[in-house]
Amino acid sequence: MSDTDAGAALLPGPGTGAGGEGSGTGSGHGDLGVGGGVAIGSKRIAGTIDDADYPPSARAARAEGAATVQFIVGTDGRAHDCTVMRSSGNAALDATTCRLIEQRYRYRPARNLDGDAVPERRAWKQSWWLERGRGRLDRSHATP
Repeated sequence: MSDTDAGAALLPGPGTGAGGEGSGTGSGHGDLGVGGGVAIGSKRIAGTIDDADYPPSARAARAEGAATVQFIVGTDGRAHDCTVMRSSGNAALDATTCRLIEQRYRYRPARNLDGDAVPERRAWKQSWWLERGRGRLDRSHATP
């Protein structure tokens, strides 16, 4: 095995190597402390954040911004442990983003190479902006 093969995964995906077993030096997708890698990523199947969800305090303050959050999709497909990675600049927008993701978003869970459901860390960027006195938001910024 050459240095360029060391730790190489059989499946493409995030991380810097190790998708299976072996003596390679890669790091794969095992940062949740659950062991094993993710062969098939989770897929959102339900849940939205709508214009009506704009927090009244943020609207009154004319606050706008994008909250980038990180959360875990559990083996049951529910989002939990949401944390703000980059603030929108307004606490109400940040908190609302996490609260609604945990309450509403449902996923088809990630699967390992054996087909078992495994937790997966996900990220989401929620853009909030005001337009003509109404709360508007952009739901198009999902990241794996």
